[in-house]
Amino acid sequence: IYFIIISSISYLNVFGNFSGTQHNVILEPEPWGLPLNEILLPEHLNKLGYTSHAVGKWHLGYFKKAYTPTYRGFKSFYGFWNGYQDYYTHMVQATFASFEGFDMRRDLNPDWSSVGKYSTHLFTKEATDIITKHNNSVPLFLYLAHLAPHAGTYENPLQAPQEDINSFQSIKDKYRRKYAGMMKNLDNSVAEVFNALHTNNMLDNTIFVFVSDNGAPTNGIHRNYGSNWPLKGEKATPWEGGIRTAAFVWSKLLSKKKTLPNPLMHISDWLPTLYQAAGGNTQDLGAIDGISMWESFSNNIKSPRKQILHNIDDITGYAAIRDTNFKYIKGSTFLGYLDYWSGSLSPSTIRYNVDAILNSTTAGILSQINGDSLTPSLIESLRNSSTVRCDFEKDMKPCKPFIKPCLFHIVKDPCELVNLNYKPNSKMRKFVEAKIDYFETSLGKFRESASKPMNVRGTKDANPALYNNTWISWDDHQHSI
Repeated sequence: IYFIIISSISYLNVFGNFSGTQHNVILEPEPWGLPLNEILLPEHLNKLGYTSHAVGKWHLGYFKKAYTPTYRGFKSFYGFWNGYQDYYTHMVQATFASFEGFDMRRDLNPDWSSVGKYSTHLFTKEATDIITKHNNSVPLFLYLAHLAPHAGTYENPLQAPQEDINSFQSIKDKYRRKYAGMMKNLDNSVAEVFNALHTNNMLDNTIFVFVSDNGAPTNGIHRNYGSNWPLKGEKATPWEGGIRTAAFVWSKLLSKKKTLPNPLMHISDWLPTLYQAAGGNTQDLGAIDGISMWESFSNNIKSPRKQILHNIDDITGYAAIRDTNFKYIKGSTFLGYLDYWSGSLSPSTIRYNVDAILNSTTAGILSQINGDSLTPSLIESLRNSSTVRCDFEKDMKPCKPFIKPCLFHIVKDPCELVNLNYKPNSKMRKFVEAKIDYFETSLGKFRESASKPMNVRGTKDANPALYNNTWISWDDHQHSI
């Protein structure tokens, strides 16, 4: 089986609270990374005979080379070690320091030839080259973590070829128009990767996964003008706009196709899901938080997951957890600055071009290999069924999580409009109190086994100015002097 994952997802099989990654991302000059005792997805798959390659974003630590991709299960790596970069210069500005340096490399070595070339194009070419050169008798795991549509630099966050930006003149907002240009290139990348698999006769035995790792940062740091509407909140918040994302799985190996299973799933579930699909026994993975969703995906049956710990961040002062239909939030991020609904779009900006889908390269390939074709009615039906709709005209019950915990029926109320813990009537009070007690007990149990956050202060030893203006594994360098 060939696994192709286009995403920037977790390789972990545990919740962030059990790996020390629950507080904040790894900032550029900080000397820490994902613990080396964590066994990652490529390492597990390699034991099953796979060859694993990573392209694009890493962002799991690099202060020592032992934390970098080729030391953690990947045969090759082409991309950047930090969380973002300029799309053309491939320079990375430190988030809270005056450091800046180059970050594009092949394995451990800087790739200066990449300067002036668009990141999305570079990563697409690398991915398709890997597919073309691959020996089909060996199972392949290809992880493609695009930079797009993440913001680039602070001065120029939205970057795309000008001709692609110009092709969206119907979008009046100039920032959204640039964002569309970035997304067009990401969309083309998916098509090129899919076409490479088809050309190399690999699709019959491929599992193709496309998934986002978080909601768009509509406002605030690294703003990219993406929209999570009508969901509340955005990236780095506990609201659905920050944690609920779109995804799809395509494979001829799925028993039931063209479905919208919408399972309750946590990002840690990808590891056991793909491991099982590869023929592995999930019992061999040991004690993990992830649950295999392969049977749920393949047969369109109910998810085996009942509970998700979204996060416990006692430094910031918030916790969020879901159990079946209900979600509990206590506290929030950024002092509640992003606790609202934003990114609404006017009808004129959301035209859906069905003909473009029907005439796409991917649709043509699917028609060849499936013996049937997409129809306008099926496309519209799938889109309509997957669209989240909320009634903002009804009576809202406000949530002020710094004052009192909030409780939502998240299935009926995905936009988190009605806080059940806001002045519940006598009939509801006992139910709400019982739910809150249950969630507090669950959070207490998670806290007992949680790891301490691993975040540490950045160091001036990381300054790229010391290393030819390049981000490197500085701790190894310092100790080799």
